[in-house]
Amino acid sequence: MGIKPLYLRRHRFGVAVASEIPALLPVFGPPKIRPEAVSQFLLLGRVVDGGTLFDGIEQVQPGERLLLKEGRAAQLGAEAGAPVAGSNPVDSEELRAMIRAAVQQTLVSDRSIGLALSGGLDSTIIALELAELGVEEIATVSVLPHGNGDGVASIEELVLPGNAWRTWRHVSIPFGAFDLLDGIPHAVAALGEPTTMTSIPMYAVLAAQARESGIVVLMLGEGADELFGGYRSYLSLPGLGTASDFYLSPSRGHLVAGLIGADRKQAAEDALRSALPVGAGREPATVVREFEYRHSLEPLLRRADHLLMAQGIEGRTPFLHGGLPRAAATLPDHARIRDAQTKMALREAYAERLPRFLNEVKKPFRAPLAAWTTGASYARVQAMLAGHVDRLAEIGVDPRGAAEVIRRVRSGDSDSASTVFALLTLGAWLQWLEA
Repeated sequence: MGIKPLYLRRHRFGVAVASEIPALLPVFGPPKIRPEAVSQFLLLGRVVDGGTLFDGIEQVQPGERLLLKEGRAAQLGAEAGAPVAGSNPVDSEELRAMIRAAVQQTLVSDRSIGLALSGGLDSTIIALELAELGVEEIATVSVLPHGNGDGVASIEELVLPGNAWRTWRHVSIPFGAFDLLDGIPHAVAALGEPTTMTSIPMYAVLAAQARESGIVVLMLGEGADELFGGYRSYLSLPGLGTASDFYLSPSRGHLVAGLIGADRKQAAEDALRSALPVGAGREPATVVREFEYRHSLEPLLRRADHLLMAQGIEGRTPFLHGGLPRAAATLPDHARIRDAQTKMALREAYAERLPRFLNEVKKPFRAPLAAWTTGASYARVQAMLAGHVDRLAEIGVDPRGAAEVIRRVRSGDSDSASTVFALLTLGAWLQWLEA
């Protein structure tokens, strides 16, 4: 599933591999930035053509096998990809049993174990299973972003069974707009590339607090949304015209065309269509679900790996173990999305134990950008972007397009807010490269 990332750098003098991009940058000399990758990043939030933002550095795909010999890398095929469905869908009882078994598998450790809590269904399921297993003396940690209702301030909020949870030690950390902006330089240095994921600075704060709490192994809810259809954006899948429609916003496209020109924007759209799995004879929703393992889950796993390992913490993902990806692939569409609600199979599997989640709307672990880039934060955002305009211009970003984006941010436009965040991290990344 790509739980542990790996990058490969090819050069005429040899090859190098590392689990993080920054380790590869000094090897064989500074690499060049790929203009087409910058275009894909600005339009789609990440590079989709299989490469990275650097020429000659690529990501080894989940399950891919390489032979490194005599300064060359030979690809020997892959053993993974989107989970393949079996013939019989799992029922609620089987699903609960598999999740409990996966939690037990990821509990194996002689070091201090912790749990990241968002207050949402996925992490609460893990907390419930830990409580029912009678696991004591674990540390839990949560980030409380201002204004989006996410996070757990007190463990009592979860209403867990038994008494084991009363021995748990919980810490919550408030997080606001200026914390987000202050965290951008650290985010790009940890990833070695810019990001559109506003959760990265929040995750860095969570990782630092986890280390302070003595956690060495941190359990995470990553993967459940991709496996079981958890994002609110998935509600649009049943009526989708083409798979590419799911990823392409006309409003975002207009902004990006103003930044890099219509031709480069079109090339980025073409790269997306080429990257999507073959869709002939398949529903667009099916193609999107398969692509989401690469487009959505992979960045989340990389986020967890890089930011937690920077603090000496191993992240563990129960939902990606114990056959759960294959089991989730057996579920019919209505077990994922039904009656304007997401992740129905998980909600129904835990309806008796966690009834409040049957109708609760998912709260995403991300910053409310439209709110956090206006008001008191607007002047700071404007000044930060102004400080990067010359750097951005050197890689083909039109200052006039950047000025239009920041102008529209003031009105609270969500596409403009996400685009300006991409520009801020792109500028911070260029500054980091200079250093």
